[in-house]
Amino acid sequence: MTNKCSRRNFVTNAAMAGLFATGVTKAANCDEGKTNLSSRFLYPSTATQSLLDLLKVRIPIIQAPAGGVVSSAMTAAVSNSGGLGGIPLGWSSPEGAAESIAAVRLKTEKPFFANFVLHFGAPALPAALENGTRIIQFSWGMPDAAMISAIRSVDALLGIQVTSKASAEAALALGADYLVCQGMEAGGHVHGSRPLAQALDEVLAVANEVPVVASGGIANGHKMREYIALGAAGVVMGSRFVASKESAAHEQYKQALVTAKAADTVFTTCMSKGWENATHRILRNSTFEMWESAGCPAPGDRPGETDLIATYANNPKQSLERYSINSPGSYYSGDLEAMAAYAGMGVDDITDAPAISEIVSRVWEEFLSGVEG
Repeated sequence: MTNKCSRRNFVTNAAMAGLFATGVTKAANCDEGKTNLSSRFLYPSTATQSLLDLLKVRIPIIQAPAGGVVSSAMTAAVSNSGGLGGIPLGWSSPEGAAESIAAVRLKTEKPFFANFVLHFGAPALPAALENGTRIIQFSWGMPDAAMISAIRSVDALLGIQVTSKASAEAALALGADYLVCQGMEAGGHVHGSRPLAQALDEVLAVANEVPVVASGGIANGHKMREYIALGAAGVVMGSRFVASKESAAHEQYKQALVTAKAADTVFTTCMSKGWENATHRILRNSTFEMWESAGCPAPGDRPGETDLIATYANNPKQSLERYSINSPGSYYSGDLEAMAAYAGMGVDDITDAPAISEIVSRVWEEFLSGVEG
């Protein structure tokens, strides 16, 4: 086997041109097949400045809209710290969406976005727009003409999650204002099927002037700088914000993220009750080990399939079965370890669960440590 860098270890021509324009001080090189770009470059690039201006934020960090563990305090804290907070509305009713938006607005005057998982449609989209949300993001699908028309009728921004050249081209054809490029290192339900560096290479090649945000396994400023050096305009962070004081995750889940390593995560279809066959990345747990040891049987033949493993704290009669997509929120009690603890490969860089303001400050300081002044 030759010791050569694969193409994905280099920035695309377009990204490279942008970096040289802003003053990259060293060229990319190879080190045992891993990306080893210069850690020092001038900031911001044209792409990053475009993203900051577009979203009206100070720091190019977007919070992943992690269903089940995002609280209004979490969303607001990210936005108040200079990034872009987000709320997951894919499973919300119009009334629930209005309540979620109002709760965030009580805590921040900064921009935030609403995300819709199009596998489940977007019934709350009109309510989100009617209640003043002006950044709408879609994942797991492409919005239809009616959705786009509604968004444009109120001059809202359109973000779309993509994973490849083909999906990026589809999103661009719909007029996306920014793209979220997801790699398979991400936690939660993972649309991506390629390593982030490879997916980003493909997407940047066709994005032209549209900002591209990198998503998947990013939990510190050094990793953030790596992907921005590759040409990304900004980054998405999920697990890093789930492990925070403001997160609605159960303390047991937060501690699991703090102690976990990337090798403890698994890319699987195991937790499928509520969303069949969707790939996701979780922490290995007793449910997964039980399923894997039985040969990964199909739904209906899985061991312990009807086990009741958790209940809602305020409603003990409402139980949760094994293999559910639900993650361990603070409102659950029971065998939380057996639930879907979604986690990205960036858990190696999560060692505590402080306030989000501290997380953003720390990440930003790490990022700036490699930026030319």
